[in-house]
Amino acid sequence: MRRALAWIGIAGLYTILALISLRPIWQVGGDHLTNSLSDPLFLLWVLKWGVHQIRLGLPDVWNANIFYPTRGALALSDHLLGPAAQLVLFLEVVPNAIAGYNFLLFTSFVASALATCWVMRRGGLSWAAAVLAGWMFAFSPFRFSQIAHLQLLIAQWIPLTLWFWDRLLAERTVRNAALFLVFYLLNLTGGAYLAYMIHFPLLALLASRALAERRALITARSLRVLVPVALVAGAAVATLFLPYLRVSQSLGLARTESEVRQLGATPASYFSPAPQNVYFGAGTRDWLRSVLGADRARLFLRRENSLFAGFLPTILFVAGVVAVWRRRREGRTDPWERGLAISGLICFALSFPLIYEPLMRVIPGLSGMRVPSRFYVFVSFVLVWFAARGADDLLRRVPGPRARAALATIFALIIAVELTPRPLRWVPLPREEEIPEAYRWIAREPSVKALVELPIHRNPDENEYVYNSTVHWKPIANGYSGYLPPSHEALVDRIHFLPEQDGLDLLRQDWITHLVVHASNPRREERLRQWEARFATGPQRQVERVYRSGEISIYRLLSSSTPKRAG
Repeated sequence: MRRALAWIGIAGLYTILALISLRPIWQVGGDHLTNSLSDPLFLLWVLKWGVHQIRLGLPDVWNANIFYPTRGALALSDHLLGPAAQLVLFLEVVPNAIAGYNFLLFTSFVASALATCWVMRRGGLSWAAAVLAGWMFAFSPFRFSQIAHLQLLIAQWIPLTLWFWDRLLAERTVRNAALFLVFYLLNLTGGAYLAYMIHFPLLALLASRALAERRALITARSLRVLVPVALVAGAAVATLFLPYLRVSQSLGLARTESEVRQLGATPASYFSPAPQNVYFGAGTRDWLRSVLGADRARLFLRRENSLFAGFLPTILFVAGVVAVWRRRREGRTDPWERGLAISGLICFALSFPLIYEPLMRVIPGLSGMRVPSRFYVFVSFVLVWFAARGADDLLRRVPGPRARAALATIFALIIAVELTPRPLRWVPLPREEEIPEAYRWIAREPSVKALVELPIHRNPDENEYVYNSTVHWKPIANGYSGYLPPSHEALVDRIHFLPEQDGLDLLRQDWITHLVVHASNPRREERLRQWEARFATGPQRQVERVYRSGEISIYRLLSSSTPKRAG
């Protein structure tokens, strides 16, 4: 009972911290997203597509309704199937997908902190050090710099996956195998980046345990447990990653070295606070430019660059490394701790383009990711482990329980000041029932087989169309992702706002049946009238208007002698 009450209290603490950090999520969580309608809105569509497919029994999950007629469009981004399954359950209670997205965002902080705290306690650290570790990991500046990327924030399965993998290697039991597979599969279905990257720490822990266990790992008794685990894990990896491989090969997709260099870490990255940090606002950034000059200051202000853990976490990390090194010299080596250290060094090295670029040519999968600095998620967990070890060592050196409690309180106050971010930006978003009636008309109209919304873009402006398509789920030629397939590029190059003859021919070749045109200002309205006079009137007309409400006009593309290409 005492342990249960302790965990309830810790969960309450992390809940309060999450409410403060994401303020005022309790007021705006039902109709706002943070921090923009770019990536968060797209991820909301990904989650809703997953919910839609789960409810249908996953008949065609990879062929998402965007980027029509490209096949396998979901594999152009993170699948988020695990979080979508959680959203299915949430929507049974609260039928609001925006609130569901924010629930996943909120719980990612609380659950990541609790999972880290639990692993620290299992690793032998004191309650105070474990609680501080969960705080430092879940509320790190890096996570707030990635607040728009939910797939990177759902990191609660990482500590548990790594811990039970090490437990399985140390004690090859069916129970440990089942626990590892549960958390491994939860992490695998959470998002492509973390699902792929976790295999490097897993290999590091395997290497460390192999040094400790030696031949015991390959005895018949061990293999009876480890081989089935490997088969289940391999089947799950194939199920989730083969669609990415097929789409990548069919479309010739690969990240360029220039992208990797632009979004990889530099030494300055590990000293760069997040823009949300209270001490790294506009005034501090201006001061940095005045002291270092614009060019040098830019090294601390790059995208995907905020990898500084904080002053106190860094100091405690150094203290922890010293404490562990001292124990090692005394002949006490923990294979788990050694594996974490190896994994941290590997992921730290992979965050730099200098290391990442040559390896992406030989290691399968690396060439599909353009942001090496995201390996910091695993660096952060290792850093926090040693920071907690350092805090524990310092607390043990203080005589008396009251003095230790006072020092732990000082640590907590410093972390509270340092890691609590400035208020986040929340952007309003219409709920599904507030989406224009035109999309419900599309859902009801059987003649609408596939559509394009105009004007068409190469940027996040497409997300409004993508989000609105969740009302009808019919194929749309629009889309947003880290990759833009050739079908979308061709439409943008040839059309943009309204199609001329060659654009209409291209739409027919792509099997588009309807055009949804947004004339949102007087200039576009005039252009639309002129376009209608040319293509929607007379015996040779090529489109006919079938719906109009407000600024939205829907046109049916009439048949032509132009041959259609295979869909």
